[in-house]
Amino acid sequence: MRIPQKFWLNGLNFECTRCGWCCSAPGGFVHGSEDEFRAIAEHMSLDFKTFLKKYTIDDAGYLSLASSEKGPCIFYDNGCKIYPVRPTQCRTFPFWQGLLTSEMEWQEMAGKCPGIGNGRLWRPEKIMEFYHANNLPYYKTPDWLRFYFRQQVVARQLEESKI
Repeated sequence: MRIPQKFWLNGLNFECTRCGWCCSAPGGFVHGSEDEFRAIAEHMSLDFKTFLKKYTIDDAGYLSLASSEKGPCIFYDNGCKIYPVRPTQCRTFPFWQGLLTSEMEWQEMAGKCPGIGNGRLWRPEKIMEFYHANNLPYYKTPDWLRFYFRQQVVARQLEESKI
């Protein structure tokens, strides 16, 4: 696969300002691997199944950290509550494949994220490492959890119909 890199061949400047924009944008999904979700559960001193039921949602067959339709991520509250064990998707922002496709995409995100274009110069080699890091296999929603999520939806619908 050929990776578009013309505009970032000399590197890109980025320094996280911890503004939380990337964590609180509406409609976002944070996917991760099973190992990443297990690490978060352990960090929170929860058993894995409890963590999955309480803090994840099914996104087209893959698990994502929960968030409301208006954002933010369930773990963002004036800072990331799981920062030391945050998923690869979070650790590699803004060096995502979709943002590195064209300079126009990058500049559009720079209008939202104050850290883009400022601070540390990231070398192309490290950008490539981040680019490929997001190719890890996401955790498919286990059947038992998909069933659990469906039960929760039905229970909410029944509760709403009583009102």
